[in-house]
Amino acid sequence: MPVNSRLCVLIAAVALLVPSLHAQGLRRPAARNATTQSSSVVVDSASPRASVQGYLNAARVDDTVRAANWLDQTDPAAAARAGELARRLSEVLDTHLWVDLERVSPSAAGDTTDGLPFDQELLGSVPDAEGRPTPIRLRLDESTTPARWVFSEGTVARIDSLYEALPDYWAREMLPEALLHRGPFDVRWWQWLALLVLIPLAGFAGFLIAIPTQTILRRLVANTSTDMDDKIIAAARGPIAMLLGVAVSWFLLDWIALPEPAQVFVVDLQRAIAVVAFFWIALRGITVLQEALPESDWGTHHPAMKSLIPLTARISRLLVFVLGVLTVIAAFGYPVATILAGLGIGGIAVALGAQKSLEHFFGSVSIGVDQPFSVGDWVVVDGLEGEVEAIGLRSTRIRTPERTIVSFPNGALSEMKTENLTKRDRIRFRAVIGVEYGTSAATMQQIRNEIESMLRDHGMVWPDRIVVRFQQFGPSSLDIEIFCWVLTSVADEFRRVREELLLSIMKIVEGAGVSFAFPTQTLWLKQSEGIGKPG
Repeated sequence: MPVNSRLCVLIAAVALLVPSLHAQGLRRPAARNATTQSSSVVVDSASPRASVQGYLNAARVDDTVRAANWLDQTDPAAAARAGELARRLSEVLDTHLWVDLERVSPSAAGDTTDGLPFDQELLGSVPDAEGRPTPIRLRLDESTTPARWVFSEGTVARIDSLYEALPDYWAREMLPEALLHRGPFDVRWWQWLALLVLIPLAGFAGFLIAIPTQTILRRLVANTSTDMDDKIIAAARGPIAMLLGVAVSWFLLDWIALPEPAQVFVVDLQRAIAVVAFFWIALRGITVLQEALPESDWGTHHPAMKSLIPLTARISRLLVFVLGVLTVIAAFGYPVATILAGLGIGGIAVALGAQKSLEHFFGSVSIGVDQPFSVGDWVVVDGLEGEVEAIGLRSTRIRTPERTIVSFPNGALSEMKTENLTKRDRIRFRAVIGVEYGTSAATMQQIRNEIESMLRDHGMVWPDRIVVRFQQFGPSSLDIEIFCWVLTSVADEFRRVREELLLSIMKIVEGAGVSFAFPTQTLWLKQSEGIGKPG
């Protein structure tokens, strides 16, 4: 799996992990739909909060008979349909007004500071068929003992019109009652089934729409001076399909009118997936640039920067990944600044425990900036010779002539003495030849002049400095030093030229009628007087 795909999988995993925590009750700090009660508040059993809590508890277990007890039943027609009206009101509130119980008065007298009559409480408002806000009110029913708060007569009278204004009213009326019951997270069973159908449908629609979308984008960038944009568009088909799938799901999910907490969760999830798609496009763009820059005009005019491209790409992917994770977290409403502050404090402890890793990371940055070698260079490091195969964020791998891989930590490597053989503009040729004693001075001069002339005439020898000199009287030979540079940086080509030069030198020596000397020793024996004479 490519590196950018793995990073997208990780970002997507965060996008799925955060909502799972979100669904378990870890809600954003400013959530509108909190339904838990503070343990420090005393709730009167005859208060508006107690009535709303009782109604919601009954409605969420589909006990419509008990839920109807909190509806005003002054109108005989409403009283006859109390159970059905209780269910309909619950679905209206689930869709448009997820009640925050902490904002409902816990006192039996209600909220005396809201400017309403003493016997009325306002829970909020929901849109009617024209989108106008319709208030949802409670009234104090003093006909019972003790008095209690119920949904007002006006609110009960508008339940049917508000229910019929729901975007999925048509489905609620056509489906069997069993599918209208609540499932996990207060989402009704028919809505769960709709999600199972609409989500794959949105993904498939996004895939189909991505094809003409890419065609249009290609036409828009067809006349640009570079082909990088074309390559990015071609590489971004997956994230484009994901973005379009999210857009399609946005329209489709409006038709099933999820409860507000589920709706908030789904919208956050859609936003997170869109963020993943955008960062996925960024990762694909980095990959395209990494592959295209070395072959571009910029890469041609800046050959020394080519080795920095893979390292820069790795660092860029890491930054994109970190930004992607933080943006996904922010998409679910969590305070990224607080998280970063916590990471800053914890980062000190992490840094102390990860000194070596940080050392290697900054070593890789140092190598990328100084560029002592590039991928593909032939180097000698700490007495080891080989080809640089990869420069990572932590280590650099060198393949030896024996085809083994040796890894050097970047922190240590940045401080080592490194010899880069590939960066040579020419390679030195040096030889010392020895001819046998007995060669005349004139012949020595002839050999020296012919070797120098041969070197100057050779097209691969750097002509600015050629050294051919009678070096010394050796123990068993007359030594001639030969020194020059071969105009190549390729080792195999140098070996070929070196062979040509050595063979030419042999022909010159042989043509002069002289032989190469080899180490010899002469032993002189002298007979002393009196030894070996007869007595």
